[in-house]
Formats: sequence, C-alpha cells, structure tokens
Amino acid sequence: MSKASTAIIIPIKRFEKSKTRLSGFLSQEQRAWLCHLMVNDLIEKMSELEESKIFLVTNEIIPIPEKSKEKVVVLFEGRSSGVNDAVNIADCYIDRHKFDSSIVIPIDIPLLTLKEIKEITSFAQNYKEIICMVPSNRFDGTNILLRKPHSIIETSYDDNSFFNHFKKALDNSVSLKIFYQDDLKMDIDTIDDVMLALKKYYLADFTIEMSISEQKKIHMSKNKSIEYLLNIFQNRNELCY
Repeated sequence: MSKASTAIIIPIKRFEKSKTRLSGFLSQEQRAWLCHLMVNDLIEKMSELEESKIFLVTNEIIPIPEKSKEKVVVLFEGRSSGVNDAVNIADCYIDRHKFDSSIVIPIDIPLLTLKEIKEITSFAQNYKEIICMVPSNRFDGTNILLRKPHSIIETSYDDNSFFNHFKKALDNSVSLKIFYQDDLKMDIDTIDDVMLALKKYYLADFTIEMSISEQKKIHMSKNKSIEYLLNIFQNRNELCY
C-alpha cells in the first residue's frame, strides 16, 4: 500500500436500515437493493482513482467487483454505529499506513464522477494541510470531505455536519476550500431528491441527433442505481418530464 496516497473511506450502514425516508415509495427490499447498487457504482468509479485505496467500513457483506478487489479493504465495524465511528475505524487503519490524505464519501451520491473527485484531489496536492468539502444541496450535510492529513480534524457527521466541519477547520486555522459541483451536492434522501437525480441523469448529454432508445442505452450503462430507480418509477408512470 506504500504507493497509495489517498484513502477513500466509504461508510456503509446496514442496508435494511438505510433510506427510510423513501419508505413511502420503495419497499425495504427495494431500498436494500438500491443501496447495494449505489455501493457497487461507487466502488467501480473510485477504483479508477490512481494512487488510492478504498476502505469500506460496514457490517454488510459486500460483493467486490473482480476488477476492483486489489483496491478495496473491507473493515467490519462490529458494534460501532454511525458515520463518525466508521471513519474512526478507518482512521486507525490509515494511521498504520502511508496516506497523504483521506476522502469520506457516502454511497448516495449517484451523479458523482471521477473527474470531479480528481479536481478536488488535484487541488489538495498543492497544500501540505487542507480541508476540502462539498456541501449537500441543503447545506446541512457534508457530501465530500477531504482531509490532508486525515488527522487534521475529527469528523462530525451529526446534525448539520457541513457547519460542524466548517467550524472545526476555522477553529484549527486550517486552509479550507469549498467546492460547489452540483452533481456532488446531489444526494438521495427524499423522493424529491430521487426525481431530480433521475431527470438530471436522463437529460445529461442530450443530443437531438440521438433517438430516445440510444440515449437510454448510453446513460443506463453508466449507473446501475439510477437505472434501477428509473425503471421503478417509469413502470409506475410516476416520472414526469
């Protein structure tokens, strides 16, 4: 692992307890499968980031895509609970290895692209110590948190985590950069989030020369979780364009 300079921390809570705010629209089985697909999508994307290692902190059994296995370490959280505990578990492991920085990424940012993450990591390379953040759409959560080094602050993913991390950076006189990429701000918590993500994804790179079937084929190959949601709501005739 000596060549890996960025630790990618992905906290994953029990699928059956995830996305409860969507329970009026998706069954428990559907929510669990959605989480599985989002994890798979995120691993596939982040495994392409050079000089990095992915740390999944979870009590779930996560099937790792064959091509990503060398990049992934699974850390079982045991009785620990919550994102902060999950990050602490990864931090202890990271302490024993050589990483320049860490990035905490939740699983529910379906429009995330590797290009955007590279922009953040490239920016951080110019600093010895820095915190880079992407807020959620409502500016109450932290969708992306890069810490360089990882021990520069402890995470605070309780209520209003974006403000918590912002204040910790200021209190510790740490350089701080906030990125406002719309796709990274888009997380999936409510049905409104789902509908907005579907529409943004479906209309991305829209060209008049392409037929609708061709557009779908290209888009659906990019993101399994979005394809799954799109199929559910199209079958119910609940998606309005």
